[in-house]
Amino acid sequence: MKWFIRRVVRKGKGAVQYEEEIHFGETLTIGRAANQAIFVNDIRAALEHARVVALGNGRYRVEALVAAGLRVDGRFEQSTTAKAGQTIEVGNTRITLVDPPKDFEAAVEVALVDKAEVAAREQSEALPQTLAEAGLGKRRASWTLLLLALAFGLALPLAAHYVPTFRALVKDVPAVGLNAWDTGPLAAAHHTMARDCQSCHGEPFEVVQDDKCVACHQNTLAHADPVAFPLPEIAEARCAHCHRDHNGDDGLIKDDQILCSDCHSDLSQRVAGKTQLLDVGDFGKAHPQFKVLLPAWKEDGSYAPQRVSMDQQPLVERSGLKFPHDKHLVAKGVQAPDGMRVLDCADCHVAEAGGALMKPIDFEAHCQDCHRLDFDLRMPDRQVPHAKVAEIQYMLDEFYAKVALEGGYDDVAAPLNVRQRRRPGQQPTPQEQREALDWARTKARETTDALFSSRTCGVCHTVSRDPSAVQGGWVVAPVRVSGQWFEKSDFTHAKHVTMACEDCHAARESTDSSNLLIPDIGHAGALAGDPPYGCRACHGGEDHAEPGQLESTCIDCHGFHQAPFPLHTTMGTKAGGEP
Repeated sequence: MKWFIRRVVRKGKGAVQYEEEIHFGETLTIGRAANQAIFVNDIRAALEHARVVALGNGRYRVEALVAAGLRVDGRFEQSTTAKAGQTIEVGNTRITLVDPPKDFEAAVEVALVDKAEVAAREQSEALPQTLAEAGLGKRRASWTLLLLALAFGLALPLAAHYVPTFRALVKDVPAVGLNAWDTGPLAAAHHTMARDCQSCHGEPFEVVQDDKCVACHQNTLAHADPVAFPLPEIAEARCAHCHRDHNGDDGLIKDDQILCSDCHSDLSQRVAGKTQLLDVGDFGKAHPQFKVLLPAWKEDGSYAPQRVSMDQQPLVERSGLKFPHDKHLVAKGVQAPDGMRVLDCADCHVAEAGGALMKPIDFEAHCQDCHRLDFDLRMPDRQVPHAKVAEIQYMLDEFYAKVALEGGYDDVAAPLNVRQRRRPGQQPTPQEQREALDWARTKARETTDALFSSRTCGVCHTVSRDPSAVQGGWVVAPVRVSGQWFEKSDFTHAKHVTMACEDCHAARESTDSSNLLIPDIGHAGALAGDPPYGCRACHGGEDHAEPGQLESTCIDCHGFHQAPFPLHTTMGTKAGGEP
């Protein structure tokens, strides 16, 4: 296709000069790049800004190649169909589509936009910049707004307060009447009372009293016994001292550190030794070492976990289980029945739905693939039940009795009538039955002893023999892993998903299941070294957080209402136990 391009060059004193050139191609490109058919010398133009495609019969397709579009006949377009007489503006250049002369299929005229025209257009499109330009005076607007504020903020609320009929009329109208005095949105739990101020405030303009809170929260636990701990902060504090509503959906609970540190920074002096809690002022600088809940049993065999300070060394977790983490987390993997399998922490440790605690380890789900409980090479698909000591002997007795009576069991140590396969309908003689059952009982006892003593149960469990116990006298030590290590605090794995397991738990270096893999309080700056890290590596106090640490207050980890009796009810006078 043959394009005719006429350039209009304006000289001094109004003189005009025309320059003509020919362009071949279906498309006429426009932009600031040197390879464009129409070069636009303006920084506002893109390197490849637009293109014009001749459609024939005096029609053109104009397409913008930039997101801002381009001006076609004064309107910004991304893509449009134009005809002769229409103009395209790119930066300071105006391109007019014209009728092509003879021997040409398309034609354009290129000229610079007059500066006076650009200035006039910008002035006409400019928005008002002052109140005066918008037709509004400052004094008139100020008085108007003041009167409106007095009317809606004072006159109408006073009328709604003192005139019941007017109050009922405007109670559902936003920002009118008493609604104008609303101090902020209620907490999410109190949204149902948003239209009933008296349900909490009682009389108008009265602060919320405790009896209004207890009317709904009668089962809420107290913080500490005010009889055992007669502190003004406990006995005389109002609910609203910590819980101030009208602060948004999540603003009802006060969580600043001073709420706790006012009492707990010198708690031992305040209560004169009536509590086992240590003084705490700030997590970063004034917090004792953690106490961890370790498995323990009483003499009668009942489970009685003990809280032990993590400063006490060595810390030993006696869970009753033999499990070396390092052998299961080797880089090359472990030998499984189906070949080498590379294990990771998440293969066994999965967080609960809420993300706080871990789901219990289940033998069938996590262990049985590698640690099979098969007991006879001739029957590789049969396994004994896990954790059912009393049932194992019954099962083996029944299994080998069935095998012995059916015959066909290939074992050189078995009687001939047990090894021989019987024809259908052939019954053993009474003598053969007695021999077969005697062998079955002996085989079941031998298999039971082998399972418990070495090859299977003893791999993971502490197994002993007690002649007074039933079913062969085998006793497996109870297994109990603490499900919640820090019972006095709240921890959730869900908020620590950005951390790797090895950052906190040195499982790959643990050679024995008695190693405690729970991180302690740690120290600031631990991230500069090798893991595992303590909590202070990332968490500092509200007043003493190092650069890069999270400012963590007491309420981030500890609950408040944890006393063993309901709030604002008759409380006991016994001062024993921890508050």
